[in-house]
Amino acid sequence: MQVQTARGSCTIREALPSDLPQLVSLHVASFNATYPDHEPKPGYDLRERQWERLFLERPDNWFCYVAQANYGIAGFASGHHFSDSKLPYKGQLDKIHLQKNYQRLGLGSLLVFHVVNRFLQQDISSMILFADPANPAILFYDGMHGERLHDKEGIFSGAYGWKDLHRLASLLSLRQQRFTPERE
Repeated sequence: MQVQTARGSCTIREALPSDLPQLVSLHVASFNATYPDHEPKPGYDLRERQWERLFLERPDNWFCYVAQANYGIAGFASGHHFSDSKLPYKGQLDKIHLQKNYQRLGLGSLLVFHVVNRFLQQDISSMILFADPANPAILFYDGMHGERLHDKEGIFSGAYGWKDLHRLASLLSLRQQRFTPERE
């Protein structure tokens, strides 16, 4: 799917093993910029091993979508099946990262829309996300009407749940209408 943003044209597509160097670089840069006080900082070698394993093994039916800009990958979102007997969710939005200059343009919502649709195609109608509550992008998940999940003591630790992905897909579909599809 090609869309026009304020930063130019982007294509949303499935990630390929050949994207690995760009995915690793983006993941390292985005994580370290978001969590400047995190020590030790995950480096390129660690992230490269993690991404290689994901592409090779595809654990829990892992998948990933990228926002491909003219110069390279502007962002990505990944998901996989989720199973925990204590939680009612069947899919997990695992990671979502965007280059800083591509944030707040709607690409995050568009990437999540693709993850949600993939889950729905797999007959998965609920999703969980584990985020750091200190992440400044936490409001993004509130804006997607995620339910803040609290532990037994009533503390929010960054987990969000969506029990009806059809509803979330409808919300995100409305948001994506602001993009101008590119003519192919």
